[in-house]
Amino acid sequence: MPGRDLTVDNPEPEWSAADVVIGNPPFPGGKLLIKHLGDDYVSRMFVTYADRVPAEADLVCYWFEKAGQQIVSGKTSRAGLVATNSIRGGANRRALQAATNTRRIFEAWSDEPLVIDGAAVRVSLVCFSRGDDFVSGARLDGRPR
Repeated sequence: MPGRDLTVDNPEPEWSAADVVIGNPPFPGGKLLIKHLGDDYVSRMFVTYADRVPAEADLVCYWFEKAGQQIVSGKTSRAGLVATNSIRGGANRRALQAATNTRRIFEAWSDEPLVIDGAAVRVSLVCFSRGDDFVSGARLDGRPR
């Protein structure tokens, strides 16, 4: 979790430095966060990320924010994350758009099939960096943008 050790004494745990962050974060939607994480944890998460991630956003948006902060701080150069394709709309899109103020999406696949435990879902793949370290143009679904 972006803050699996999120406590009153440790409101936003640090991630270790890494060349890149690549992941398939948990998918629970904004309305399922309390069911999956508990009321206390979600309340602390909302307070910690209040100015960065809309409370209605899916859990994956917190991973995008945390990975993005690693990039902005220079602890990581690039990140690539899997999200449900709902990342393209609503509170999720607002969270992703806010992140592009300090990061650049250089590769994205908007609607790809993925099978998890026999259940087929549609996902988006998003790769981002500081923006000053990527020389070729951005691509969406394999095509230049």
